Amino acid sequence: MDLTSIHNDYDGESIENLPSDPFLAVEKWMEQALKTEQEPTAFSLATHDLKNNISVRVVLAKEVTIKGVTFFTHGLSHKGREIQETKNAAGVFFWPASKRQLRFEGAVTAIAASDSDAYFHSRPHLSQVAALVSRQSSVVASYQELNRRFEDESHRLKDQVVSRPQDWGGFTISFDKIEFWQGKPNRLHQRLLYTKLEDGSYRREWLEP
Repeated sequence: MDLTSIHNDYDGESIENLPSDPFLAVEKWMEQALKTEQEPTAFSLATHDLKNNISVRVVLAKEVTIKGVTFFTHGLSHKGREIQETKNAAGVFFWPASKRQLRFEGAVTAIAASDSDAYFHSRPHLSQVAALVSRQSSVVASYQELNRRFEDESHRLKDQVVSRPQDWGGFTISFDKIEFWQGKPNRLHQRLLYTKLEDGSYRREWLEP
């Protein structure tokens, strides 16, 4: 299939009237995405190691606040190790129904252990067991081996409280930069970039597509 022959003539809503406060703009787009998109909280998370090798995967945002985007993972996973080494990351929500992207990048911080505990214990019991038995990103001999460990622990911990693994928890990517992308006809898309300044305010700039 010749992908260059596929045309996407978008006719999305203008973003010219977004608030000067970028978080209010993020709230507006997120509220609309929750109503129109199939996976509104899924975003692509890009991280890198100390040698600038880049990796990317799709994760789920669990909270979006003025502090940034929060997600959960195991700290010893591939992304967890990279985040803790470099202390920064980037992400992008892609919302095809509304022809929008929301791109962000910034410093990454671990959330409070008590908040990680609260979220962990809000998950279904078997999801807690899965987080306990999975040595995330480690090589395993076979899926059957992983499933056997899961079945054993599920039986052992039936009706018991599962302790959150020590290295499992939440991370927040701060909004150092936020870009709002709106698809428009003839690929003359709209791009509006907010960049955080030293005094905490944001500079707002239009980017050419």
